[in-house]
Amino acid sequence: EPMVLKYFQYLSLLFVEYYLDEYFNNHQGLLDSLNAYVADFNAQNPCDACEPYTAGDLNKIAIWNATGSGKTLIMHINYYQYLYYIDGRLPEDSSYILLTPKEGLSLQHIEEYAASGIAASIYDKSASRWMQSANEISVLENTKLGDKDQDTIVSVKRFGSRNVLFVDEGHRGSSSGKDGKWQKYRDELCADGFSFEYSATFGQAIAASSDKSLAERYAKCIVFDYSYKFFYSDGYGKDYNIINLPDDSNELKRNVYLTACLMSYYQQKRLYLTQENEYTPFNVENPIFVFVGASVNAVRTERGRKVSDVVDILLFFKDFIINTEDATANIERILSGNTGLLDSKNRDIFRNSFPYLTEIGITPAAMYADILKTVFNCASMGAVLHIENLRGISGEIRLRLGENEPFGVINVGDDSALLGLCADNGFNTGSIDFSDSLFQGITKPKSTINLLIGSKKFTEGWNCWRVSTMGLMNVGRSEGSEIIQLFGRGVRLKGCDMSLKRSNFYKKDFPETVVPRHIGILETLNIFGVRADYMKQFKEFLENEGVPSEKRQPLILKMPVIRNKEYKNKGLYSLRVKGNADFKKAAAKPILRFESSLPTVTIDCYSKVQFESSQKRSAGEVTKNVAVLSPEHLVFLDYDAIYSELQRYKTEKARHNVNITRQDLKDLLRNNQWYKLYIPDDELVVRSFEDYKRFERIAVALLKKYFDRFYYAKQNRWESQVVGYDLVPMDDGNENFLNEEKDEYSISIDDTSENETAILWLRQVIAEVETAKKEKRLLSFAIPRQGDMEAISVPVHLYNPLLCLAKGNLEIGISPVALNEDELKFVKALQKHITTYAVDFADKELYLIRNRSKKGIGFFDDAGFYPDFILWLIANGKQYIPFIDTLGMGRESI
Repeated sequence: EPMVLKYFQYLSLLFVEYYLDEYFNNHQGLLDSLNAYVADFNAQNPCDACEPYTAGDLNKIAIWNATGSGKTLIMHINYYQYLYYIDGRLPEDSSYILLTPKEGLSLQHIEEYAASGIAASIYDKSASRWMQSANEISVLENTKLGDKDQDTIVSVKRFGSRNVLFVDEGHRGSSSGKDGKWQKYRDELCADGFSFEYSATFGQAIAASSDKSLAERYAKCIVFDYSYKFFYSDGYGKDYNIINLPDDSNELKRNVYLTACLMSYYQQKRLYLTQENEYTPFNVENPIFVFVGASVNAVRTERGRKVSDVVDILLFFKDFIINTEDATANIERILSGNTGLLDSKNRDIFRNSFPYLTEIGITPAAMYADILKTVFNCASMGAVLHIENLRGISGEIRLRLGENEPFGVINVGDDSALLGLCADNGFNTGSIDFSDSLFQGITKPKSTINLLIGSKKFTEGWNCWRVSTMGLMNVGRSEGSEIIQLFGRGVRLKGCDMSLKRSNFYKKDFPETVVPRHIGILETLNIFGVRADYMKQFKEFLENEGVPSEKRQPLILKMPVIRNKEYKNKGLYSLRVKGNADFKKAAAKPILRFESSLPTVTIDCYSKVQFESSQKRSAGEVTKNVAVLSPEHLVFLDYDAIYSELQRYKTEKARHNVNITRQDLKDLLRNNQWYKLYIPDDELVVRSFEDYKRFERIAVALLKKYFDRFYYAKQNRWESQVVGYDLVPMDDGNENFLNEEKDEYSISIDDTSENETAILWLRQVIAEVETAKKEKRLLSFAIPRQGDMEAISVPVHLYNPLLCLAKGNLEIGISPVALNEDELKFVKALQKHITTYAVDFADKELYLIRNRSKKGIGFFDDAGFYPDFILWLIANGKQYIPFIDTLGMGRESI
């Protein structure tokens, strides 16, 4: 078929063509024009000034194109472009050289060169250069270059300095800057020749380097930039969901999370098998599930077992296969949308994630059986998991259930060590003679392999379009550009007519296209992390690239306030404990027991999960299940361990004046009147004695929180009823005057597209405050309320306006914290009362201030009690100072 270039491929080649034409036919003119641009740039950007180009800079260019955008194709055409400008042949003392980061990638390039009709071979230092074909490309890894020949090392001096160099994954070795050995060798090879570099992650490599000269080097030589932000916004590549479970210490939640990961792949696989014919015109590939660990054989102790990242992954699959009842219960829980795994907006992370599985309407038990059949190639339950080393195929281990076709392959360096580690963890292991590589066969149409496990094997050069779901174990804690490379393995998409585009973007170009139902599921890459701290790197990557995701940078608005300065003439006071009396030393020693007057303790056992997506989510906030620990949950708790932990906590908090007994702790736990527990139903089901460890952790958390409230209440009563307080003058230094914010509110709006009306209203309110402040008059708002927000002017308040934000609004943030609706009702009621009884207040003065929690006036400091408002009534030469809590003191933790 004729080759049809995408527009960005054509532009990449056009820019290179123009550069080569200038380089060979107008060398001095090219240098002068570039330096004229540098001079103009430096004048406008003095802080980022670059050194002028020298003649030695001109022989290096770089192409920065996203993974999946066809860098290899561009490289092959660049070869022919250069060949044209040298009249078809290099000088005799020079060669074409392709440098790659690893051997597997070198072999892949040999195949691709052959497909393009370009002569290429793996470099052999024992062979004579004169035996090469004309214009043949020598391929070798940059790790094999050195200052002198050794067994596997080739001296750069062998090649001379007049070579034409192609550098794949050009970012590799760049983070060391100009002093890095790989960069030095590359420069030596082409000092009097020419160099083309290619990478999707030049930006990340530059950011990771401490060498400023590296940024300048690539600023000068990148001839075309089509990095990921352009690629994605043009509709190329897949959508993505990226989820991370940062804390997997709760094994029940970990299993639910990993089961959901497996189900995401199963949904894609089943959909593909069911509707393969409909998807054929869109070139959708047979999905594969890739699981990557940071290490294969590095052993650590995890839940009492010696495991590596890969063994940890295998143990989950073994558990899923063996424990049918638990796995089925987890599937049911996930489909119900009540997993207890919540995102930052308290939405269940997997609610609405399985539209196709919900639509087909099979029971969780039937779905479990179908997962065994579809993913694990096993039509019956109870089959044994076999882990078998393939003799004859280096570094490959296959996975199969019973006597069925293998469903998975592990691709590792030291297969024997991994097999031994698996045997130590109770797996059925063995070795068999085998001649065909399962890993290499993954790209074949009839491959039975659905699961590929390895250790960062796939960050560079692995050429497979099947990747649809990824699991990451500990990956990304220190890696930089590797995270983006890994991401790039999965977002590549062929698309309809090899357009590389998502179907919804393709339809914009060709409206008559009929897009099959649910194809978006197969055009989405799902990435699941377990303790994989890649989320920070990935979010930074998205922000730097300008790629749209659900969480955009918020809009920040600043709103000034107007001070009521009359208070300075009145000598207002607040309170503090008299003489700095010490509750711990002077008060009677309390015993930790139940007291009905204390506020209710609440514990939330729903987990938070990190989530990024290129798509909108419509799931609403979860209604959390409320429960208590019943006798069934308490019967096998280790009360000695609970008592020891409470004693440790008491010491940590220096509350040596409180007495704690084992019996009192038992009595507290048996009495469920004092707490409220938010927890998914499934987490209270007793399946084994291991579950009591979870109940014990919950019991300890409840008791610690009760201990806090008990202690604060005792301290407060003693300070207020026994000791008393001193008066402390109010002044401008008080934190309630927003000093830190320079007398202004900071308002952030997360989703600007959904809050355009609110933004317009806020700008109008800000304009009115600025005008009133300038004109020294009272505020007057034409429209005081818009949606979830209200602005109110309260003449007795020490600054205005006061802002209110309705509970549940998760897209708008106000700092300092806005009034809630109960506080707003109080302020309005106070204003109405003052107006209604104006005659009664004619000879009195009132002042009010909203008290900032943790920063305002806190007169029971250890208790952390900060009332909502402080009111001053001045009458007959006296100050009356009520401390006002709009919900009532009974709800405070004192």
